[in-house]
Amino acid sequence: MSAGARRAALWGALFIINFGLIATGRILDLIEPPVPWILMAANMVLVIPYVRAIRAWQETSGRMTPAMRRYNQRFLAFSAIYMVAMIVGGNLADSIEPGSALLWLTATAPLVPVLGMIWTMGRFLVEEEDEYQRHRAVNAALWGLALVPCLGSSWGFLEMFGLLPHVWA
Repeated sequence: MSAGARRAALWGALFIINFGLIATGRILDLIEPPVPWILMAANMVLVIPYVRAIRAWQETSGRMTPAMRRYNQRFLAFSAIYMVAMIVGGNLADSIEPGSALLWLTATAPLVPVLGMIWTMGRFLVEEEDEYQRHRAVNAALWGLALVPCLGSSWGFLEMFGLLPHVWA
């Protein structure tokens, strides 16, 4: 593994570990709101060196194509919008009248950036000229498509039989 890949892996691991610790603390009621939100916002600072390390590694290893650069920019923008929509929506939901149009809007607002992320993936496949890069992107999408429902279903079944706690989504 190259130095650039190790650097990217380090920042990514720190980001995931911190989020895991924050989530565990919240699930176990060790930390109460708004502290988890503040910690998550502070943890987002780790995204900056992570993205920079990945970009530098891709540039030096020859993996960065113009289509990949546009993909990264679009995906990061939609991810930021998604996080803002989730945090704002989560904090406002309790103060909005149940069943109101505003609550519907708040609940569905995160779907817009999610659709943007999916559009970004499709757009990358259209724009990318390198067949190998397209092949890698399709394989990654298929693995993600298989992994997420599998993990969610597995947790759901184990939760249904009382073997795992309910996780607030």
